[in-house]
Amino acid sequence: MNRNLEYKLKNIPKLPGCYLWKDKYGKIIYVGKAKNLFNRTHQYFNTTTNNKTTKLVQNIWDVDFIVVKNENESLILENNLIKKHQPKYNILLKDGNSYPYIVVTNEKYPRIIYTRDLKKYKGKYYGPFASSKSNKYELYNLLLKIFPLRKCNKLKNNKCLYYDMHQCLAPCVNTINDSEWKKIKNQINDFFNGNTKEIIATLKKEELELSANLEFEEAQKKLELINGIKEIQSHQNIVFNSKKNIDVISFYQENNHLSIVIFSYLNGKLLAKNQQIAEINNEDISDVLVNYLMQYYFDSLNKPDICYVNLPNSDLKSLNKTTNIEFISPVRGKFKQILQEGVKNAKQFFTSSYLIYQQKINLTKKSFDELKYLLGLDNLSLIHVYDIANLFTDNQVGAMIALEDGVFNKNLYRKFIIKDLDATSDFTRMQEVIFRQYKRVLENKEQLPNLIIVDGGIIQINAAIASLKKNNLDKVIPVIGLSKDNHHRTNAIVFPNKKTIKLDKTSTLYMYLLNIQEEVHRYAINFFRDKSIKSKFKSKLNEIEGLGEKTINKLMENYDNFANLKKASIEELSQYVNIKVAKKIKEALNE
Repeated sequence: MNRNLEYKLKNIPKLPGCYLWKDKYGKIIYVGKAKNLFNRTHQYFNTTTNNKTTKLVQNIWDVDFIVVKNENESLILENNLIKKHQPKYNILLKDGNSYPYIVVTNEKYPRIIYTRDLKKYKGKYYGPFASSKSNKYELYNLLLKIFPLRKCNKLKNNKCLYYDMHQCLAPCVNTINDSEWKKIKNQINDFFNGNTKEIIATLKKEELELSANLEFEEAQKKLELINGIKEIQSHQNIVFNSKKNIDVISFYQENNHLSIVIFSYLNGKLLAKNQQIAEINNEDISDVLVNYLMQYYFDSLNKPDICYVNLPNSDLKSLNKTTNIEFISPVRGKFKQILQEGVKNAKQFFTSSYLIYQQKINLTKKSFDELKYLLGLDNLSLIHVYDIANLFTDNQVGAMIALEDGVFNKNLYRKFIIKDLDATSDFTRMQEVIFRQYKRVLENKEQLPNLIIVDGGIIQINAAIASLKKNNLDKVIPVIGLSKDNHHRTNAIVFPNKKTIKLDKTSTLYMYLLNIQEEVHRYAINFFRDKSIKSKFKSKLNEIEGLGEKTINKLMENYDNFANLKKASIEELSQYVNIKVAKKIKEALNE
């Protein structure tokens, strides 16, 4: 795995979306969807289940991704991208199959129709519906029951059963004016726009009645309909009815960089995402964006009909004139939502950009070299950094992070539970942690650090030196501290001889050391919180009669915290304890 791909995977978001694997020539070789992009993309490199996946992984050189709002959007986007790119390792969805829509026709006597063909009927289309949660066909049948539009393909001369069931206005025998049809169409539109409280309340009542009568299968169908309606309410911005080609441009600024993402919709389908990072030096963001877009579209062979972007009117007019494209700043509605999704993608692109990563590496190297020069140390290949976290004398813990060649190496991080219950000061706690760490390092013949950094001043430094002395390492490993001012902000490097070097808070070295201090503090605090939560968790379980130590440990192992245990049903808990104790657990947690 090359460094570019490694960094991108490390920073890919834990959000729903689609990922695109590319080969070394930049060609898309596979398109996939995921509820969690981070977890799914990493699975490819953790396990390979068959020859096809193995071959795919061998050809992966780069990855791109598009973040969406929900599963339905990711399914639809995956379908669009596979049809467009025809990746060699995708099999399904290449044959032109598409997800279903529900359409209300523009006929004189309108109908509600379930279709996969966007061109077959004239009318208003809702969808597409991709997620299994939307229970597409059941919802279609529900709409037929709720809204009394005609059901027959050809109008007959006599009323049918649907009229008697109040599911059709029967235009075959009744005179119905256009305003009545329009009213029903508006009601259907309201339904798809989320005005479903009364319908859901009715279905919920029916579900509870069926459950009370032990008709669980029918009750489950009602519940699925409720979930399907809720799924519909989560609007998708991947496909919409339009014959125009549309670009939606979003941006995200951090420090002196502007991350730009352009979503391209062809005939209403999202088929492409283009992205760029521009460097800005005290320039107005609008000016940078306008200049970029002028260059981007000036010689483009496939110009969109409309571009949506958040810019002042004067800039929009300038772009309209220069590019012959209609530029619009959306105020509300679908394109405002798409623009906001684009901002999320622009931010994720900035985070995962290798260019930015390389810049950070360069800054780190510069700061690292400056630290070596300042300390007079030629070799700083391994640094250990320590911090202590506690609340009075409860759940006292220590933490160590490590840097190899100036970069964090999380494989070398260590956690310590303070064993000395009489340790009442930072001195004694730090002393214990340092002693235990290097006693173990010497016993296992592991690499010793070239420098120890402690979070604190002379007290913590003396504690570290005292422990090193016990292991005969006080002349081997130098120790420094990072002290804070009265406002609890890092302000100086402290040496064992009490000499201090004030740090310039505008310097890259200060930011580098601050980052180190924040990382060790974060690691220590997270460990403290986890231990504190588990301690309270165990304490609460110990209060419940009938729970032994082994069972408590099993429950803690499987449920981690109160929230997860509280969600478990009595039936599920009865797999670990008898039904009587399971009920006691539920009662105790509900208190």
